[in-house]
Amino acid sequence: MDRKWLTFAVLTAGLVAVSLTVGLTSGGGSSDGPPLLLERATAADGRPELLVTVSDSVNVASNAHGPTVALRCLDGNGGTVIDARHTWPLESDGDTPAPHIHQPASQIELGQIDRCQVTGTKVELSGRLGIR
Repeated sequence: MDRKWLTFAVLTAGLVAVSLTVGLTSGGGSSDGPPLLLERATAADGRPELLVTVSDSVNVASNAHGPTVALRCLDGNGGTVIDARHTWPLESDGDTPAPHIHQPASQIELGQIDRCQVTGTKVELSGRLGIR
């Protein structure tokens, strides 16, 4: 019986190691640059918003061409849904510890958004909003 538990523990540890390796190494293979995490959210005041999150490693002042960057979100046909400017680097707050943007957006706009990009940075930041 002890041998079965040992085998189970070894297999579990192996799966955890493989999962961590895949998680840490994936995402860098895209030529589009580091991804944006795009999520539909609700602001503290109850209004709908688009939550745009970037990694800590990218969110440094030297990665931007100036003090602000542009957030541009497009629909499935390439039409502009949101075009806004935000200060760079992005801030973190208690609700979302990673650097992010709370972009106000109506439910209609959130329903139209297919993909977004942040421009004005030295690395390309783009991502797709999840399946609706």
